[in-house]
Amino acid sequence: MLDIRQDFHVHSNYNDHSAANLTISNVVNHAQKIGLDSLAITEHVNMESSWIEEYLNEIELASQKADIKVIPGFEAKILRDGSINCPKECGQYFLIASFHTLYKEKSVWVNALENAIRNPQVNVIGHLGPEPTFSLERNEIMELGRLISTNNKLVELNAKYHRPPKDWLIIFKECGVQFHLGSDAHSLDDIGRFETIMDLIALVNTS
Repeated sequence: MLDIRQDFHVHSNYNDHSAANLTISNVVNHAQKIGLDSLAITEHVNMESSWIEEYLNEIELASQKADIKVIPGFEAKILRDGSINCPKECGQYFLIASFHTLYKEKSVWVNALENAIRNPQVNVIGHLGPEPTFSLERNEIMELGRLISTNNKLVELNAKYHRPPKDWLIIFKECGVQFHLGSDAHSLDDIGRFETIMDLIALVNTS
């Protein structure tokens, strides 16, 4: 059962497009204030990120003072060949792999996703859904679901983008895929807010 007291996709002000007050300490304090019991801080990362050590140290310090479980992590882009755009050491932590580029070719997209799913460093596939220019047939979704399940990846129910699509969730459930919740928060008010995906949560929680 999915638990709305858990948010496994929250950003911070270590990027250039989040709210300025989205500091690590503010994130943790706000999560406690609204009654969360688990929080994953998963900042955008790439090969050029130079702040990783400082970021992890700040999460560790905040975790020591927190009354909730705080998980250090990252969100990294799935590249065209399916590799993940982050330093290798990020794979020691909670790692979300997501598409942030439109590849505009279904075969390229599927190949990249399959490679990301097979990557042992990846824990979660984030905000998963098709690109606007193509769709997937049931058998193709089923193949992805089986691959996700076999490789023990979690699929995120993403509140920012309302993903995955409902028909994908139904098929993924048939394949034994496991899910969790991510607000994809880029402001304090977004943390732990899942109102936009209550329909998806209900679908997953229905036996």
